[in-house]
Amino acid sequence: MADNLCEIDLAMNMIKEEITRELSECVSNQNKTSYFHPTSSENPSFSEKASG
Repeated sequence: MADNLCEIDLAMNMIKEEITRELSECVSNQNKTSYFHPTSSENPSFSEKASG
């Protein structure tokens, strides 16, 4: 039984590593193609709005 749990644990870790790698690649690819416009320096930040 313990051997089965160890094998399951190893398999789950391998799956987790694969998913993490794929997500990392997706985020990296999205960062290359920016979907957001850079913020303008004319607009105050949230903290500037809150304090002023």
